[in-house]
Amino acid sequence: MDMYLLEQREQDVPESNDWLGARERDHVRSLNFLKRRADWRLGRWAAKCAIASLQDIPLHADLLATIQICPAASGQPEVFLHGDPADVTVSISHRSGMAICALARQSVRLGCDLELVEAHSTAFVADYFTPEEQELIERAGTADRWRLVAMLWSAKESALKALHEGLRRDTRSVVVKPARLSCGEAWSSIEVHSIEGECFHGWWRERGGEVQTVVADACFSPPIQLQARSSIDCESEIDAA
Repeated sequence: MDMYLLEQREQDVPESNDWLGARERDHVRSLNFLKRRADWRLGRWAAKCAIASLQDIPLHADLLATIQICPAASGQPEVFLHGDPADVTVSISHRSGMAICALARQSVRLGCDLELVEAHSTAFVADYFTPEEQELIERAGTADRWRLVAMLWSAKESALKALHEGLRRDTRSVVVKPARLSCGEAWSSIEVHSIEGECFHGWWRERGGEVQTVVADACFSPPIQLQARSSIDCESEIDAA
């Protein structure tokens, strides 16, 4: 199975909402807080750029509007093309003005997450990580500790998304098993095991203080990096919200 990944930043998102489908425009109008609206639009933009890149669709507003990413009852994003369910799976994550979208061509339980490398309290580690993970953190050198915490947390979030439960579920119900504790910009393999005995396979990397993880319930090679194909052809003013 091939896995794909595309990154986008807040400045890449068009001001207009013409690239959103009807259901998506209705949803963005319901978001009253500017940051929440900006994060949601950024995530949807990254996802549509990923789908367009994979499907060789130009970044024209009218064509992007035919791609709609709508939440299932579980909250998991589902892709529709021209109103019909598409046989692709996406996962979206955003943080601090950046978004990533992981994409597979087939139906698979999939999750991705993006986190910043930053310091946390000892209470945070004690409350959200398993004893096995806490031992890994304790053994890590000072320089690597917060990178490791970011990776473990990110991998947990990815697995919880793949389980279609998110942070409604106890983060200690999944345990992360990395092949290496430090990998730099190259992808390194991880496994995430649930208390039910399921195993999610995946990869992680750290780039400029940002940790990315992708996991799925099937084995796959390191994600293939996608690029947005071109600038959007859209001149409309921003939608009233």
